[in-house]
Amino acid sequence: MLRFIVCEDNIEELNTAVQTITKTMMKYDEMEYKIQKFQKYDKKLQEVIKEPFDTKIYMLDVELPIVSGLEIASEIREEDDNSYIVFVTAHPENKNDIFYSRLEAIDFIPKNHKYEERIGETIEHILKKILRNKTLKFSFGHTAYIVLYRDITYIEKDPSGTRCIIHFLNDKPKYIKKPLSKLEKELAPLFIKTHKSCIVNISNISEVEYAKFVIHFKNDETTTLLSPNHRKELKKYVGSFESIL
Repeated sequence: MLRFIVCEDNIEELNTAVQTITKTMMKYDEMEYKIQKFQKYDKKLQEVIKEPFDTKIYMLDVELPIVSGLEIASEIREEDDNSYIVFVTAHPENKNDIFYSRLEAIDFIPKNHKYEERIGETIEHILKKILRNKTLKFSFGHTAYIVLYRDITYIEKDPSGTRCIIHFLNDKPKYIKKPLSKLEKELAPLFIKTHKSCIVNISNISEVEYAKFVIHFKNDETTTLLSPNHRKELKKYVGSFESIL
């Protein structure tokens, strides 16, 4: 389970953060998550920090009463090197002190007019990092496979219609007996549909020739499985650059 731990003494800003997290997670309906709210450091928060299970994302207000967000982060790092820490503050001049503190914070969000937008963007960034480290497990031809999402370039329907073909950055294609619709849902949002017969890993795209409907990947392979209906959606994620070849 994914756990968000939000520490904020201002109730309005606490609720804003929780609402933004909830809204962002609507895109990730396959991921189980829980939000825990705190307005100060207490025994319950201390217990949460010491619990070894689940993937945790901490959102810490730097200026908390009695025990500051920096002190809480220090305690987190004594127990846990893997959780994600995000600092929020009304005093952005503290940014350098925070990043020199060796607390391995993933972001620093000022409380300004873009507060909600920055929270959403940071959560998206963290979730994509988590997804890139996830694995796809499947069997084919009496062989079991475990592959990282980040190693896949794209997945296409096999012409037979009974299976799909997984293409990799540094491996030969492999077959999987799962419908593309199920894989699309399982691998979203790191993968998006570019054609009725194809989903692509947007993090492994190097460039796109939109006029020619050609997608280039980081291993120099290409696919032409890009339809006019999906070209606009792809631009939202990859950008509008064109091939210079």
